[in-house]
Amino acid sequence: MNKIGLFLLKYNGLFAFFILEIFSLYLYFSQNMTPEKTAFVSSANRVVGGIYDYSNRWSRYWNLAAVNDSLAKENARLRMKLPSSQFSHLIDSATIKDTAYQQQYNYTAGVVTNNSINRLHNYLTINRGARHGVRINSGVINGSGDGVVGVIRAVSNNYSIAMSVLHEDTRISSKVKRNGYFGTLTWDGDNNHHMTLEAIPKHALIQKGDTIITSGFSTIFPEGIIVGCIDTFYIEPGSNFYTIDVALSADLSKMQYVYLVDDLFREERKKLEGGLLNE
Repeated sequence: MNKIGLFLLKYNGLFAFFILEIFSLYLYFSQNMTPEKTAFVSSANRVVGGIYDYSNRWSRYWNLAAVNDSLAKENARLRMKLPSSQFSHLIDSATIKDTAYQQQYNYTAGVVTNNSINRLHNYLTINRGARHGVRINSGVINGSGDGVVGVIRAVSNNYSIAMSVLHEDTRISSKVKRNGYFGTLTWDGDNNHHMTLEAIPKHALIQKGDTIITSGFSTIFPEGIIVGCIDTFYIEPGSNFYTIDVALSADLSKMQYVYLVDDLFREERKKLEGGLLNE
């Protein structure tokens, strides 16, 4: 207490100055406002307002990650309600009118934590794993839902690794949206924005700009996911099929947010098909 008293006694003149200064400013601005006073107050308000605006912008910036994560989860939930994500139990009968649907595809939102695009064997690491319901052979599409990214090949508790579509072993069943002709999408290791669609018969009517989508014939991707559009096409001499260059919708060079798609009926279908196709 003695130290505090000595401190106040030593600087009593300075404290008195600040008190009188504050009191003077109060009296000055509490009286009739002159143009000079108005200008001063306006400038002060602009400075204070600018500080608050700057602070709010920084606060919103640091909250973006949480907002994006929340939106991604909500979008995944909405995607699971799409007709293409459900299995129809509709029976066309005069007596049975059961129109119930059963969930077939499960969507999980994730973030890419590692990615490569400049090799023959490219992979992505995603921050979702077994504890989030991710399984091997789940499909990966980009965050906007209009591009195929890859296929899950390894899973740990909290992470998974996807074989990118930019991989020489990639095989994705795809078709021309306009007419339904289907083939196989592969990557030749050259351009990381383009893939090659093979096995489309030469009698099929195709044109530059046609949309290419997933066929739904595999147990990896549901039908109708946009892959890209036809850029160029030609027929090799003696061939009965087109060689089609497809410009990808998903830009793998800046991939950040993705959805992992899991076919809940995969094992049942593979078991049934495997028993016959291996005969």
